[in-house]
Amino acid sequence: MSANPTAGTLAVVGTLLREPELLLASDDEAHDDDQVRDRLALLAPRLLAITAAGAAIFGLVIGSYRGELQYFYAALKTPLLLLLPVLVGLPAIRAFHDACEVSVSWSRLALAALVSIGRTAVLAAACGPVLWLYLSLHPDYHRAVLATAACLCLVGWPGLWTLIKSLPSGGRHRALANFASVAVLGVLLAQSGWLLRPFVVRPQAEVTLLREVEANVFSSLASTGSSARGRYHGWEAEGAGLLGRRRGPAASEEAPR
Repeated sequence: MSANPTAGTLAVVGTLLREPELLLASDDEAHDDDQVRDRLALLAPRLLAITAAGAAIFGLVIGSYRGELQYFYAALKTPLLLLLPVLVGLPAIRAFHDACEVSVSWSRLALAALVSIGRTAVLAAACGPVLWLYLSLHPDYHRAVLATAACLCLVGWPGLWTLIKSLPSGGRHRALANFASVAVLGVLLAQSGWLLRPFVVRPQAEVTLLREVEANVFSSLASTGSSARGRYHGWEAEGAGLLGRRRGPAASEEAPR
């Protein structure tokens, strides 16, 4: 059973929250790529509009921490934060499943991706008031960053799970393909957020659309977590590798003598 692809946008939003799998092709239609493409053509504009609106609402909440132009910048970049990782990661996801003998067409993969992104955006908009309430308490910058990252993880997991459940079953080592897909999408989401930053802007910092690329998201989160605990090593993130470990002279200075 599947939802009517010609349903209104509000009906699609409700389906995304309750039973997102109904937006996908039924079992009979899934084997007919022409029907999947027709469903994709009907649903794609609405799913993209829902993604843009939901993510922009969440972006406005993030921008409220700094105010001024950051409202606009964050609302503009947050939809890209959700769309880019999945679009970039689709070839890898298909390759993982092909290697595990799970055949999935590009049309079905694209539809599953749009449904998962749309659900993430709707959940992000629903989570927005909670994050806004926390940011209205004026937490320090590092705690605001960690709260935003936590919200993204909270709403991102159901979206990833929707994508995994939307793909065909069977094949050998499908669990391994699912794990690899989630890992790749998680890394892409984190690094996309780093490249598109700033989202949360320090109160005393200048508001800009983008910042220069430096270090990576993992060292930044490690530095932010350390600063949130009261251990400061400066404002800029250090090149710290995938696990956020500090390297170089600074590490040797901290070693016991």
